[in-house]
Amino acid sequence: MPERHPGWVTGINDFEARLATGALVTSQQTTDTTLDPLRVRSGIRDSAGSPGLVTLGTNKVTVKPFQAVIQDPARPGLGPYLVTLDAAKELPLTAADPSLARIDLVIADVDPDVEPGFSVRVVEGQRSSTPQPPNVTNPFHLKLAQIQIPAGTGTPTLTDLRQFTAALGGILPVRGSADLPSAAPDSMFIYRLDTRELQVRQGTSWVTYRPPRGSVDTWHAASLQNGWVNWGSEHTPAAYTITEDGWVRLRGLVRAGDVAKPILTLPASYRPLFRHIFSVRVDGARTARIDVLTDGTVVSPWSGDGYPSAVWTSLDNICFATY
Repeated sequence: MPERHPGWVTGINDFEARLATGALVTSQQTTDTTLDPLRVRSGIRDSAGSPGLVTLGTNKVTVKPFQAVIQDPARPGLGPYLVTLDAAKELPLTAADPSLARIDLVIADVDPDVEPGFSVRVVEGQRSSTPQPPNVTNPFHLKLAQIQIPAGTGTPTLTDLRQFTAALGGILPVRGSADLPSAAPDSMFIYRLDTRELQVRQGTSWVTYRPPRGSVDTWHAASLQNGWVNWGSEHTPAAYTITEDGWVRLRGLVRAGDVAKPILTLPASYRPLFRHIFSVRVDGARTARIDVLTDGTVVSPWSGDGYPSAVWTSLDNICFATY
């Protein structure tokens, strides 16, 4: 029958226990959607200390400690394994061939028939003038690194192949575009370690996440200074806000103030890194200069025709980045 025993009750077997644990891991989608609800994303649990990172030494590699989830994607009904390497492990590399190159893989794999059931090891590739990565026949494995070993006395090079996973509903770290899930539920978020971007699925592509407009901030009424007041009536009162990508916007129609003194001062988190100059509309069908200073002061430094107008001055054209 399709129903399985609930997790962690008396009498469940090993794969039912793994299935129960897998319910807490982020999902993995494939073209076989029938069993996708049982699939989890195999990978390393991200943490401080670069878990699972492989470093290259002289005739050896060293693997940093890590915890990971490993599942056979073709048989998700068997459930995922949780594995741990609790100390750094050194693995020897076979010396280079004098005339032929090879490609080795560093992998983590699960084999319940071989004590302790989990190993981190080097899979050595075939020596060839056109070497290829070796084929790993055990489906319960994670690739950690690829090592290209040139013929003779050339210097080996290492490519990081780690794949990360996350808890259910968590943000999934990925190393770059090659590591992006080819399919994913709409609820999944990923974090690009290469570009430092949060991304979401949009159709068949991953795109940079943008919070909904207005979700980061709202309009704040400005504290006007030096006699400046809002025009009133149907015109917008003076206010400021910051967008989801760090741009500050001002709006409003003000009047009656001292044109040689600041109109308002913005709070610390709404101030620019540099002084900005803006051209704004004022009474008399003309424009005036208004500057926004790094201390948040909104003021005109000009005299005569360059001043704002005490009859009315618009703040609607003022917009700048805070970074």
